[in-house]
Amino acid sequence: MGETRTDLIHIGTFRDFEDSAKQNGIRYWDAHELMKRLGYETYQSFAKVINKAIASCAQLEIQIGDAFIPTTATIDGRDVPTYRLTRFACFLIAMHADEKKPEVAAAKVYFAAIAASLVESVITDQDLPRIELREEIKVGEKILSSVAKSAGINENGYAFFKDAGIRGMYNMSLRDLMARKGVAPKLVLYDFMGSTELAGNFFRVTQTAERIKSRGVRGQRALEQTAKDIGHSVRTTMLENSGIAPENLPIAEDLNKVRKRLKSAHRGMTKLDSPKK
Repeated sequence: MGETRTDLIHIGTFRDFEDSAKQNGIRYWDAHELMKRLGYETYQSFAKVINKAIASCAQLEIQIGDAFIPTTATIDGRDVPTYRLTRFACFLIAMHADEKKPEVAAAKVYFAAIAASLVESVITDQDLPRIELREEIKVGEKILSSVAKSAGINENGYAFFKDAGIRGMYNMSLRDLMARKGVAPKLVLYDFMGSTELAGNFFRVTQTAERIKSRGVRGQRALEQTAKDIGHSVRTTMLENSGIAPENLPIAEDLNKVRKRLKSAHRGMTKLDSPKK
């Protein structure tokens, strides 16, 4: 903590970023200019990165319009839609951009250093993917719940159905799995999974729903067996690819702490670029 704006200008190799800022109440950056700075040739491809960054902003419960401000720009004599981007919006975009581009690699180092200086903690490349996968699992589980209930599972039987999927993937119940990984029963295990394990569970949840629908599975016993079979299939694939059983994957930092850190970085960046009183 304690770095001044001048100090931050000299972090990393993305130094000309500061010089490209514009002022309109707060400092901001033009999306089309950032596109070039990050090595993208067309706004069509860059817009996909912006959309991912906007989704991350929503998942962090940060007002999208405060970070990604719609506007227009004159490009080749035409007015085209674009954005005025806050520093935090630029940070999110860099985190989602193609890291194979040397410009993006430099930007990631630059923004990560700024974020770390503001929150006294490291923000990693895995933070946003973990949050996104966790949100996708929430959606996937809602769909699975609806599909299972339509196929004959009642409220009392749903917990057994869910546990069957876990037993298939981990060779143990959810309760035993949480004890093995050292996660307290009152917490949510998904919040302590790394990206690989989250991705495996997302695939398990979505494919269980697809199997039930495609094969017309009905009834408590058949549905539990289907959940267990899909879980076992995911387990087999993970073992074949990495040689590591999913129950042996290490736990990661609580996602609630990760979200809190990113929100703190947002507040710090906003304060950094707000008009000085």
